[in-house]
Amino acid sequence: MKKTIRLCLALFAFAAFLPAQELIVEHYPQGTDIWVLIPYNTLVFKKDMTEANYQLVMELKNNKTKKIHNFDHSFRVLRRDWLHDSSFPVMFSIQLEPGGYQASMRLRNLSQGDKSDYKRVFTLGMDYTEIGQPWLLAEKEGVLFQPSDLEKLPLPLDKCVLKQKLGLEADSIHVVGIDPIRSFLAPVHQYEADLTKQANAGELPQLGVSVYESNIRYLMEPFLFSPWFSYNVRYSYKDQIQQLRYIANQNEYRSLRSIPESQIPDAIEKFWQTRDPSPGTLRNEAREAFYQRVITADESFTVHKRLKGWKSDRGRIYIKYGEPSEILSESQPLGRHPYIIWFYYQQNLEFIFTDSGGFGLYQLRNKDEEY
Repeated sequence: MKKTIRLCLALFAFAAFLPAQELIVEHYPQGTDIWVLIPYNTLVFKKDMTEANYQLVMELKNNKTKKIHNFDHSFRVLRRDWLHDSSFPVMFSIQLEPGGYQASMRLRNLSQGDKSDYKRVFTLGMDYTEIGQPWLLAEKEGVLFQPSDLEKLPLPLDKCVLKQKLGLEADSIHVVGIDPIRSFLAPVHQYEADLTKQANAGELPQLGVSVYESNIRYLMEPFLFSPWFSYNVRYSYKDQIQQLRYIANQNEYRSLRSIPESQIPDAIEKFWQTRDPSPGTLRNEAREAFYQRVITADESFTVHKRLKGWKSDRGRIYIKYGEPSEILSESQPLGRHPYIIWFYYQQNLEFIFTDSGGFGLYQLRNKDEEY
């Protein structure tokens, strides 16, 4: 009798990386693969330009030996609607010893000169990754990308592959959900399946992977990009602490503000663990809902780059209370400033925002109702 285990996301890569999935590390005897997922939605184009050139530079430092490795990758980005919510995967391979590491990354827009810096830390133990991610990668118009939805692929694709590495000795691997099933018997640590024909025929929505090892079967879905993965790229840890102020109590927020910078990631994780409605599972629905509200507020209420939407009065109320039950607005009231009223019937609340400057910056007038 075979035992079936269902795997998802980066559980077998490194569970510690789940909160920061823009950096995925897979550690094998043959070497360590470091994947950096660059979200298309965070990239910037010059006005009226249809492409941009970017450069990713990464400095990887061993915290104990202080040995430094440097990586550099340049790539071209097209301005296309079909790339929305996808990522550009960049993979570096290197031999690394067990220990703690810090990855310092700089993403530079070569077309405009803008740059963004961020750091991530990870630890390699003595154990290797047993089953790596089944990476689903597509190519169109010369651009390699990681899609987010198999039902919304921009067909036709120039190329589509499923590739995966293994640390364990598998008896066989079967790519299922397509006709015919693709099988790899006694694969030596990795496989790659060309699925271009199946993708262009619209046959991938049910795609899956079965890995057989002795009497165990591991079931996996193809690893696709999700907007959640980019949260730590889009918002610094300092930003995230400020965002948590909207829902944390005074003691929690005071504690978060006093934490050393190096401990902020762990503190954020612990904050969300206490609010996990389904502990023991990979998903934290409360955290996902909060992140979605922050992103929606940012995209909906940003007036100019110096005032992000999530920092605005409307953004704050939206993050705290969600979508209003009803919205009443008047853009040209006689003898008055433009105003918007949000009604929350379940909470018996209403919030009045006015645009006293006439520039679309609506400010909350009845702040006493907020608390």
